[in-house]
Amino acid sequence: MSISGDEEVFTTWVSDLDECELSVVCLCGELDASSVPVFISDVGQLLDRRRNVIMDVHLLEYVDSTGVAAMLSTKSALEALGRRLLLVGCHGLLTKILKITRIENELICYEEITDAIASMNASAG
Repeated sequence: MSISGDEEVFTTWVSDLDECELSVVCLCGELDASSVPVFISDVGQLLDRRRNVIMDVHLLEYVDSTGVAAMLSTKSALEALGRRLLLVGCHGLLTKILKITRIENELICYEEITDAIASMNASAG
């Protein structure tokens, strides 16, 4: 695949931690209106697997309200399945959006992935 200098790139990749039924989804690039369909498709596969999800967002270069809405929608869908969504590595614009919109208590973010995993394990027990 060739990408011109003008094209935006958004990528996800998933690592499974089978011992705790957890998937870690790394988001990279720009999560906005143009990339949300890719995000929804990728995350939809995780919903089918009924796993807890940690989203590592430290490689997100940009996120807009559409991207945050997609994260909230994912959180709601996971909760309907009895599962959780936590974020890791929030920074910059995402942190600002979470605070301005007062949803930092909805999309909980941890600095380290080990802390998010510990939170998932504590709620499972």
